[in-house]
Amino acid sequence: MNIYSFEGYIFDLDGTLLDSMEVWRKIYAAPFKEAGMSMPKNLLEQINHLSLNDSARLTVERTGLPFSPSELVQKWTGTARWVYAHDVRRKEGAKELLLELYRRGKRIGIATANPQGIFEACLKREGIADLFMSATSVDEVPRGKGFPDIYREEARRLGLSAGECLVFEDSHMGVRGAKDGGFAVVGVYDKQSEKFAAQMQKECDAYVRSLAELIE
Repeated sequence: MNIYSFEGYIFDLDGTLLDSMEVWRKIYAAPFKEAGMSMPKNLLEQINHLSLNDSARLTVERTGLPFSPSELVQKWTGTARWVYAHDVRRKEGAKELLLELYRRGKRIGIATANPQGIFEACLKREGIADLFMSATSVDEVPRGKGFPDIYREEARRLGLSAGECLVFEDSHMGVRGAKDGGFAVVGVYDKQSEKFAAQMQKECDAYVRSLAELIE
């Protein structure tokens, strides 16, 4: 597959463009520590493709964490804004690939589980914010990343069809949602989704350990 043959490119953020999945583990774990509890080991895997509101509801239901979902979202959001503004960095090859696509006149968008207002400061600090035409968050569509909704909406915002776009995802759920929507998908390795790497290689149109592999 020639990855430069598409008109539009839709990127997940966490684990794909940004080295932030371990950061989210710490963000999610902080309220458990505050409550004197341990966060279940598989919780991040269960919620990282959902909106923060849905993640909070599921977390409270399954763990008995003594906060309301709205309180939990507030705690997570406050921490995430600071961490993204100061600590989160882009992954290897991310800026270089985005610049190459931008140079070629491609339309570039974001499809993220993060709500608007968390990730923008990070993109500006990393020097890539101006390369994107638009961004869609999971909380703007009916269903999470296991479904095509977010990718279809971001393609619409780019003014393109699914067949004209290439999606980049590090999560197995994201890959399945994009493929179900008729998108070609590049799987991107991330340590947090390593156990799904073999399955993703079978389902994706291409799979890379690093975005740097794609730069011509």
